[in-house]
Amino acid sequence: MTEHVDGPASEHVIDPRKIHHRWQKGLEPALVIRSGDVVHYDLLAAGNGQVAEGARIEDVTFDFETIYNLSGPLFVEGAAPGDTLEIQIVKLIPGDWGWTAVLPDLGLLPDDFPEPYLRTFDLRSGGRATLAPGVEIPFSPFLGTMGNHPGEPDGELPFPPHRGGGNMDTRHLRAGTTLWLPVWCDGALFSCGDPHAAQGDGEVCVSALECPMHASLRFHLRKRSILAPHFRTPGPLTSPTDTAGHHATMGISPDLMEGARTAVRAMIAWIVEEHGLTREDAYVLCSLAGDLKILEIVDAGVWNVGMTMPLGVFTGRTT
Repeated sequence: MTEHVDGPASEHVIDPRKIHHRWQKGLEPALVIRSGDVVHYDLLAAGNGQVAEGARIEDVTFDFETIYNLSGPLFVEGAAPGDTLEIQIVKLIPGDWGWTAVLPDLGLLPDDFPEPYLRTFDLRSGGRATLAPGVEIPFSPFLGTMGNHPGEPDGELPFPPHRGGGNMDTRHLRAGTTLWLPVWCDGALFSCGDPHAAQGDGEVCVSALECPMHASLRFHLRKRSILAPHFRTPGPLTSPTDTAGHHATMGISPDLMEGARTAVRAMIAWIVEEHGLTREDAYVLCSLAGDLKILEIVDAGVWNVGMTMPLGVFTGRTT
């Protein structure tokens, strides 16, 4: 992908008060940019104003109409349907604190966890979040939502993801990664938000380590089409700090979702038995640090889904 249409590059600071809660084409652009420009963001956490640091679950009322605070939209000069917007992720710095919740009827295991549960985390150490004594989750910040307006439908909530990207919750979109998104509207109408300090592949309990974040993104317009979002990382998908090995559980089933549930249930049981966490904290750990993987999908209609946990999160416990 080499067809930039850059003009003289500029740097912008987007007004953090210009947020929206739906994908709406009729919104006035928060910022107009050119290909090659850099935009600096101060992004609100999901649930800003609904969850406070140190809150208990009984203190919180979630409003899913406004829980995501998307910054934008950006209008990219010259962007038209059929083009591609390239986003270079320059910098991501988490804020002071974050939260993770288990919510009724949501996540991979709603029948196993019918009661709501909330944890808040002090992120001021700048490197790891403590879930329990001897259980620490390394930061690996990314934005859960980065997307161009999908064109149609219009007026939808930020989730689920759509053909323009959106709430993809892809933890590999870290600093140094490049993302390519199809353009479906004039100007692309790019928005982002839902910042995460950490998350495993799957985000199984329905939330990541939600936090505010400072972000810097560089945009390039490419006059070519792609069939779906792409991304390219600067190195391995696994973190360079994952050097202590992994423990994995497998869910073997003719149904991929049931296989995923079996693998996560087995991992929760192992964490509780081997490391003494509560079931709720084990589920949270699976969401923040565990990775769901399709280990096999071609064998006569019986699939194998894995849940892998980096043993390095158990900093003070026997593995």
